[in-house]
Amino acid sequence: MSSLIARRPVELTSDIADHLDALMCIESATGGIVRGVANPLIVPTTEVTRHGHWSNVRTGIYLPCTAARTVLYVGSVHRTGPAIAARLREHFTEHPEREATWTHLALITLSTSITQAALRRCEGRAGRALDPLDNTRLPAVPGRPAWIPRPRAT
Repeated sequence: MSSLIARRPVELTSDIADHLDALMCIESATGGIVRGVANPLIVPTTEVTRHGHWSNVRTGIYLPCTAARTVLYVGSVHRTGPAIAARLREHFTEHPEREATWTHLALITLSTSITQAALRRCEGRAGRALDPLDNTRLPAVPGRPAWIPRPRAT
């Protein structure tokens, strides 16, 4: 029997969003998860990559997920110009199969004044809370053990 316990995928709910907002405050980061009426707002990825949704965002943590809100990946951007759509297109160029599974996107906005080091710690904290399916690594978080990626199919 394997010593690894199967980890259930994390669904991006209002409770998880509240937890993520609290984690961002540890780094004194202003901003937080973009919300809809009751839940974290998720939008179709094509609205971001083709139609300019969140086109003004330069700094943040992006959360590709399924329509059912299962978190697939946690990544961060910090650029001088529009960042989210460009970064997603980079992912899809490197891993074309992700375009079929990363159907929706949630976003944690952060101040453009955040340092790169603090942004990476925020990404690491969010990643540990969300335990994404597609990440192979996450940034280190002081005082926390290294994150162990989910086993990959062979």
